[in-house]
Amino acid sequence: MVTLICPRGTTISIQVAQYGASASQGSCATDLAEYQPVAVEVVGDTSCIWPSALQTVVEACQKKRQCKFHTSPKAFGIDPCPGSRRFVEVAYKCRPYEFRSKVGCENDVLHLSCNPHSRVAVYSAQYVLRFTACLEPYATETAMRECHGKRRCVLSSDSKMFGKPCRPGSKTYLKVVYTC
Repeated sequence: MVTLICPRGTTISIQVAQYGASASQGSCATDLAEYQPVAVEVVGDTSCIWPSALQTVVEACQKKRQCKFHTSPKAFGIDPCPGSRRFVEVAYKCRPYEFRSKVGCENDVLHLSCNPHSRVAVYSAQYVLRFTACLEPYATETAMRECHGKRRCVLSSDSKMFGKPCRPGSKTYLKVVYTC
């Protein structure tokens, strides 16, 4: 049985789900014994992978806060690897229910803050010349460097922090999308 759990305010978003047997049968059986019943391995023999594993895990878990599913061949339908030791690989993210956004005109200061038990998670940032497609390509990285993981932070909507995306003297604004 595998259990996936996300914190309050988030839901499960399945990225990868594979079920099958490895090309080298015993290669990681002892190395991963402490992680039973689920072991993760890059699968080399694609003829022995169950193609509906992603659909099975998505149906059981997608957009839920927590879920459980069995890793037996029955749970995944027909056994793609009879007589073989099988492995399950699941990668997932915890996505927030809601995002917040703040917009600041040129030279404004944006204050991002979360309650004492959560931290800022930057989703995106754009430092843009108004009414054009001219934008700073690294604005998200800059906002993440300044704010990601902090309870509160300050971003200045200016060229000192975000550079000069366009011609000098042009009017810009900053838009940050984040969650706590």
